[in-house]
Amino acid sequence: IVFFEDRDFKGKSYDCKGDSANLHGYIRRCNSVKVEGGWWVLYERNNFTGYQYVIGPGEYNNYSSWMGFNDCVRSCRIIRNPKGPYKLMLYERLNFIGQSLELTESIKSVQDKWLRQEVQSCKVLEGTWVFFEHPNFSGRQYLLEKGEYHHCSEWGALKAVVGSIR
Repeated sequence: IVFFEDRDFKGKSYDCKGDSANLHGYIRRCNSVKVEGGWWVLYERNNFTGYQYVIGPGEYNNYSSWMGFNDCVRSCRIIRNPKGPYKLMLYERLNFIGQSLELTESIKSVQDKWLRQEVQSCKVLEGTWVFFEHPNFSGRQYLLEKGEYHHCSEWGALKAVVGSIR
């Protein structure tokens, strides 16, 4: 992945080969990115915190093209094993209690499939998933890898609202 300080792949650049907890020593801001291979998570803050942006191979000529809110990208990591199979269990309440829904593929609208927009807890049984704040894969993004998430804060969200899942 190559980060550029200016739009349209101009200005100072940094060619990153793997996970980096602090990009600030290489670039001050990030306005465009070229992903030459793999899937990556960009983080707004150091140490893999803040808003998350999941991007795959391609060219992103400005931060809005990866749904960024601003030019702050301070850390990044590669997603390991992004390929299936996929299996995810959603729960209506904390700690895996209440009604549940099993998913094996993306859904554009959680509410259409589950009649609710809140996911209080979940278990990623197989694959890597991305929760989006709004339907149609838009809004804030949260990467979830194999494991148990007892509360939305464990995947980095302040609220349990999930609009779509990929």
